[in-house]
Amino acid sequence: MVREAFSAGAAKVVAAVIAEALILGGPMPAADASASLPADVQKRLVEYRRCEASFTSVLTPPRGGSDEERAMYDKRVGIERVVVCLFPGRNAARVAAGYALDADFDHEAEFIDRLLRDLPVKWLAPYLNLTAGHANLCEGRADAGRRQLMAARGSGHPLIRVAAEYLIAEPSAACVGRPF
Repeated sequence: MVREAFSAGAAKVVAAVIAEALILGGPMPAADASASLPADVQKRLVEYRRCEASFTSVLTPPRGGSDEERAMYDKRVGIERVVVCLFPGRNAARVAAGYALDADFDHEAEFIDRLLRDLPVKWLAPYLNLTAGHANLCEGRADAGRRQLMAARGSGHPLIRVAAEYLIAEPSAACVGRPF
């Protein structure tokens, strides 16, 4: 009984780290931390971390940029890396770079909602629903956020499913100290 509770608690912590990594473009948790997660998630996590380790951005860093410009560049590279590593192949590098450059972080949910209405690459929808769902939750639009997170959860991608399940179960925890 104690072991099951510990395992469930560990899975929740790892799910939170996965959600944060996907939304903010940070690093994924170490593979050994994922033992409490389902096998399909563990497998995708190993593949993702392999991609993450070898990732090279096609975005050009700002020359002589301010600290703020450098931070924005780093955020865009993180998002680019997430898309490339979530969806290897499928012309992901080109799509990821384009999305990372175009993303409107000040009006994230609205930007993504407009993008989803006329999305030329349907395979990106699960990730967009995850990020827009998170943004909607944090901006006080709980119904819209939950709806998008449910769509992300049902997408079939194991890492997106785990992140969406965490955000659905812990909507207020996901927004503490925004951006995550």
